[in-house]
Amino acid sequence: MTFLYPTYFWALFLILIPIIIHIFKFRRYTTVYFSNVRALSQLKKEKKQQKHLKELLILASRILAIAFLVTAFAHPFIPPKNASGTANFDRAGIYIDNSFSMLAGSEGNNLLEQAKQEALNLANTYPADTKFALVTNDLSLQNQRLLDRSMLINRISALEATPVRPQLSQVMRVLSTRLKSENSSGATPVYLFSDFQKNIADIQQIKTDTLMSLNVDLLKAKQVNNLLVDSAWFAVPGRIKGTAETLYARVKNNGDQELTDVPMRYIENDSLRAVTSFDLKPNQKKTVSLKFTARSAGIKNARVELTDYPVTYDNTLYLGFRVTERINALVIHGNSESEKYLSALLKTDSLVHYQEAGWQQVRTGDFSKQQIIFLTQLPELSSGLTASLAQFIRQGGTVVFFPAKNGDLESYNQFITEMQGNPYSATADTTSMHIAKLDVTNPLFQDVFSGPNPDGDLPEVKIHFPSQTVQSKALPILTLANGNLLLSESQPGKGKFFLFTLPSTSENRQFFTHALFVPLIYKMVLNSVQGSPLYYTIGRNKVIDLPFPGNGNSQGEMKLLGVGNSFDWLPTIQPLPGNRFQMKTGAVTKAGNYKLTSGNGALPLAFNYNRKESEPVCYDASQLTEQLQHAGFKQVQLFTTSDAKISDQFNVIHSGRQLWRFFLIMAIGALLAEVLIIRFWK
Repeated sequence: MTFLYPTYFWALFLILIPIIIHIFKFRRYTTVYFSNVRALSQLKKEKKQQKHLKELLILASRILAIAFLVTAFAHPFIPPKNASGTANFDRAGIYIDNSFSMLAGSEGNNLLEQAKQEALNLANTYPADTKFALVTNDLSLQNQRLLDRSMLINRISALEATPVRPQLSQVMRVLSTRLKSENSSGATPVYLFSDFQKNIADIQQIKTDTLMSLNVDLLKAKQVNNLLVDSAWFAVPGRIKGTAETLYARVKNNGDQELTDVPMRYIENDSLRAVTSFDLKPNQKKTVSLKFTARSAGIKNARVELTDYPVTYDNTLYLGFRVTERINALVIHGNSESEKYLSALLKTDSLVHYQEAGWQQVRTGDFSKQQIIFLTQLPELSSGLTASLAQFIRQGGTVVFFPAKNGDLESYNQFITEMQGNPYSATADTTSMHIAKLDVTNPLFQDVFSGPNPDGDLPEVKIHFPSQTVQSKALPILTLANGNLLLSESQPGKGKFFLFTLPSTSENRQFFTHALFVPLIYKMVLNSVQGSPLYYTIGRNKVIDLPFPGNGNSQGEMKLLGVGNSFDWLPTIQPLPGNRFQMKTGAVTKAGNYKLTSGNGALPLAFNYNRKESEPVCYDASQLTEQLQHAGFKQVQLFTTSDAKISDQFNVIHSGRQLWRFFLIMAIGALLAEVLIIRFWK
């Protein structure tokens, strides 16, 4: 047995007080006269021994009461069996996992509340002058310095769940840094309160620290059924007014119950636009489709939602996008005859803003306003035009190239090679042949053919330029009977480059008037609308790349505003080439729709919580012990919620078994014994 405050034993000198009282018996005697003392003498002889025994028992109870009370104040405890070195009561480290997964459990008694309560109980077992390093998932700078016990209690009490979810190795590095900021002797105890999800508990990446004594509180909730919206995407990248849209949403059932007829809603600008329902088996994933029509152009603040309890943060997936009024298409031609097929198809289409220009009159400064540019029968490609087209493609534009029958192949091939396409051979092939193969999996043919093998005759081509197959990144779309490419696609940067090997001349009239040509060109136009990502993930997309709102410049104050909430933030941006910029998103901590404004323009943005928090896969006690031992941790104590009160267990492990309560009870018992002896021993 060891004593935390042995100096209190000086108070044992108080035992002398009842001893002195017993010896000297501070009692005033009086004289009483009796006529016959024989009876009194006999009575005195009989009572003397009993009285002496009573006084000794009273003395013993008083001595024991004082001794027990002094011992209780000396804080006795039995040291831990495996204690090595000197225990460090000067400081301690505490990590509380306040991620969304810690909200599992019943309301008011979830894992986070359990962790907070255990941490508070633990803090109260330490001396008042102990310094604590508190780390939570946001790795907050306000907790960077060591805290005293009162400050620690205030911080823990105010702790709330956060979408930020750092890796465990990062948490341990922060703890190690903060605890090493001050000197002390002995191993520093570190307490980890978490459910230890496998996707964040990267134990093998933790650098072991011999100056840490690790104490792990593995918190476990009862099985909670959770249905969530995992992700969402559109069938095609851009949104155009008046077109039919299909939104796909992936849902997951992280539970052991089968779900039937679960309703799902698509809401756009606070209006219900589509509803569907689905069935899900336990632990199953499914992709659900929602169909609607883009009625109007402009910014759309949308969300896909379902109803599920008790876990609710992943019931809604927010989306932000813009619907385009019309698609800007520019045709640059070598002569007016060369663009007649494109003009006949696109000029009268209400969804397309059609423009055309001769190759010598084109204004490259207007390229940024276009979504798609067609190049048809240009005699040559100048270096200036090539540079502008390359920049246009890399920033997300689409270019479709038809060669001229007698064009400058050298200038063609320079541009084609730069765009990761297959350059033309030196001579044209005038052998007539049919198209033999189509890549029906390409998005250009989506909803065009009813099956994997298109029916009917495919068009004949009478003149084409065989290509040199040197670029593996170029994807074949149309292939001739002799194996030569007729159409291929490459994706340099963020845009697309479609390369035809046939000129748009009268010799190839059958191809340009065939039914295949219409959906092919039309899908190129529709797919040229490049939308920004539908949403970003809080904590994962820390820096995002965006175009400048409005007129495509940085004029005006940039401001990020919440839609339907009071969020208002002036972000720090880093300009990039091509009227784009980078923005840090650290200030966004709440899922929802947002709007980035600058001058007279605005960009729709949406942020969602990380769906990895919804994954229920956590380490169990045996797995966690094995992982920690394999990682090299020697001084480890593991506790689970199935054990007794965890703060009490920590107290036993590091402070030994506390005995002061036992001695206090014994002191009270001794005083009670004294009272009973005095009162009832006559």
